[in-house]
Amino acid sequence: MPYAGVFRAPLEIAAGEATLSWVKNDKGFMLDGRDIDVQATGVRARGGFRYLQPQGDDPWLGILAGISTNDGGQAWRYFPENLMGKALVDYLSGAIKAGQASDATLVYGGNPHLFPYPHNEGQFQVYVPLKNATFAFQPDWPALTGLNIDLNFINNGLWMRADKAMLGNVTASNLDAAIPDYAQEKLLIDADIKGPGKEVGPYFNTTPLKESLGAALDSLQLDGDVSARLHLNIPLDGEMTTAKGDVRLQNNSLFIKPLDTTLQNLSGNFSFVNGDLNSQTLSATWFNQPLNLNFSTREGEKAFLVDVGMNANWQPSRTGLLPKAVSEALSGSVPWDGKVAIELPYHGNASYKVDINGDLKNVSSRLPSPVSKPAGEPLPVKINVAGGLSSFDLTGSIGAKNHINSRWLLNHKLTLDRAILTTDSKGHSPLPDQPGIELNLPPMDGAQWLALFENGAANEVSSSVLFPPRIVLRTPSLALAGQQWNNVSLMSQPVAGGSQVEAQGREINAILTMRDNAPWLANVRYLYFNPASASGQNATENVAPQTATRLDFHGWPDLQLRCAECWLWGQKYGRIDGDVAIKGDTLTLSNGLVDTGFGRLTTNGVWVNAPSGVRTSLKGRLHGNKTDAFADSLASPRR
Repeated sequence: MPYAGVFRAPLEIAAGEATLSWVKNDKGFMLDGRDIDVQATGVRARGGFRYLQPQGDDPWLGILAGISTNDGGQAWRYFPENLMGKALVDYLSGAIKAGQASDATLVYGGNPHLFPYPHNEGQFQVYVPLKNATFAFQPDWPALTGLNIDLNFINNGLWMRADKAMLGNVTASNLDAAIPDYAQEKLLIDADIKGPGKEVGPYFNTTPLKESLGAALDSLQLDGDVSARLHLNIPLDGEMTTAKGDVRLQNNSLFIKPLDTTLQNLSGNFSFVNGDLNSQTLSATWFNQPLNLNFSTREGEKAFLVDVGMNANWQPSRTGLLPKAVSEALSGSVPWDGKVAIELPYHGNASYKVDINGDLKNVSSRLPSPVSKPAGEPLPVKINVAGGLSSFDLTGSIGAKNHINSRWLLNHKLTLDRAILTTDSKGHSPLPDQPGIELNLPPMDGAQWLALFENGAANEVSSSVLFPPRIVLRTPSLALAGQQWNNVSLMSQPVAGGSQVEAQGREINAILTMRDNAPWLANVRYLYFNPASASGQNATENVAPQTATRLDFHGWPDLQLRCAECWLWGQKYGRIDGDVAIKGDTLTLSNGLVDTGFGRLTTNGVWVNAPSGVRTSLKGRLHGNKTDAFADSLASPRR
C-alpha cells in the first residue's frame, strides 16, 4: 500500500478483510469502513471508521478500533507522521523497543486538519496496555525492561503509567511519565524509588548525569535501603536532563570517600537537583557517638564541591579511637562543631579541609601529667586538616600554649609520617626534617607513663595507626626510678640490626643499642644516679636498694655495659664494665670491672634465681696500691 508521507515503511499487510461503502452527492462525500480486520507486521487491528466531507464545511474523521501486537518494537511502522508530527514519531520510534498488547484501543473523532487538537477541538486517544515491554525513554539512558506500562496518547500529549519499573537494581513504583505537549518536546517522569542505596550511584553513572549526580553519589556513597521521590525533566531535543528528588534515609550508612570514613545509622532527608544536593539536619553515629550533620554539594566552574557541617557532644572514652588504658582514665564529654569542605576537580586530584572546634571543660583526665585535668576547667581545642587522597596535614592547639603540627599518609593503613608537639609555645613549630615524632613536654612523671604503657596503651594505638620509629622527647624534668632527671632529651630510632635509644641530660649521657641477634650494648659516657635527689634525703642517709622480691630473668636481654664515669647513690664509682648473659633462671656476669682511679676490681659471678632456691656467687680480684682508698670509694654508708 502507498505509505510515503504518512508512514515510515510500507504497510506489509499479510491478510485483511473490510466492508467499505461510500456516498458522493451534492451534500458532500462519505466513506464508511466496517468489520475491518487487518493483519500486518507485528500488529493486528479490528474496527471501523467513517470519514465525512460535507459540501462547504469542515471534514470529520471517526475511528474506533481494537489493536493487538506481539512485537511492540514494530510500532514505529504505524505512527502516521502527517498526523502525529515528526518529533513525536521520532521519539516513540526510538522509545518502544519491545512488548505485547492484546486490548489496545484507538478512538478518533474530529477534523483531521486540526490534529492534534491542542485546544480539545477533537478527540484522539490511543490506549495501549503494553506488557513485558522494553522502553527506552531516552537514547542515552538505560532502557526499562520487563515493564508493564500503560501508554495513553491523548490529543497532543502522551501519558504513561507503570506500577513498577526497575532502574538498574533499584525499584521504581507509581511511575508516571508524560509528554504533556508535543510542541514543548519535554518528557516528565515522576516515580517513587526504593532500593539499596549503593545501587543508586551506579545507575546514574550509566546516564548523562554521570558527571553531576553520579559524581556526587560516588563521593557520598549510601548503603542500606533508600526511599525517594524522583522527578526527571528530559528535553527531547538533546538538551541536558534535569533530575530532581527528595531522599529519605532511615538507619543508612554513608561512606564519605574523600575522607575514607563512614557514618552509621544515618537518618533524615535531603533533596537534589542534578549534582546539587542539600540536606536537612541529619542524625548519625560516627566513631560510636551520636552526630548531627548537614551537607550540600554544587557543581562549580572547575570542580565539584561538597560541604559538610557537623556538631556533637562526645564522650572521648566511647569513641573506640583510644586505648583501653587511656579511655578508662577519662570521663565527661566534649561539645564540638566542625566544617568539612571537599573539592573534586573535574580534571585533577581531590582535596579537602576540615576545621573542628571544641572545649574540654567538662572532661576529667586521670592520666599522668601533663595531660591530667579536673572537670570544670575550660580548655579549648582547635583542629585543622588540609589534604588530598594520599596525605593530609593536621595542625591543632589545646589551650593557648599547646600546639601540634603533623603530616599523615593515607596508605593501606593510616600512617603518621612526622609530627611535632610543643607546650608553652605561641604557635605551631615547623615539621621535623625527617620522618619522626618530636615531643617537647613540661615536667613529667616517667614512672606513671611507664605504668600506662605496661597496661597496653602503646600496643593498642599501634594496631590501628602506623607511627614512625624515630621519636624524640624533650622535657626540663623527668621523674623516674626515684630520681629527678633534668634537661632530658630522649631519642629512639632504628639502626642497622636493631634500634637505639640515646639519653642526654644533666645526669646522664648514654646510648643503648638494642640489637636483634646480639647482646644489647649500653655505652654510658656519664651517669649520676642518686634517688635521694628526688626524695630530698641526704645521700649519706640513703640506703642502697635491696629487695626480697624474686626476679624473673626470662625475657631479659643479654647486655654489655660500658660506663665511663658512674656516680651511684652519691658515690663516685668511676668506670664500670660488665657483660651479662641470661640463660633460663641463671644470670652470668663476666668481664666485670670497677675502676675508681684508686684501684681496679675485676670480677665474675653467677646468680641462679630458680623456684627451688636462690644461689649467688661472686669472685673478684683487686688491683692497685691504695686498696683502703678504693674500699672507701665503694663504701655505701648506712644509718
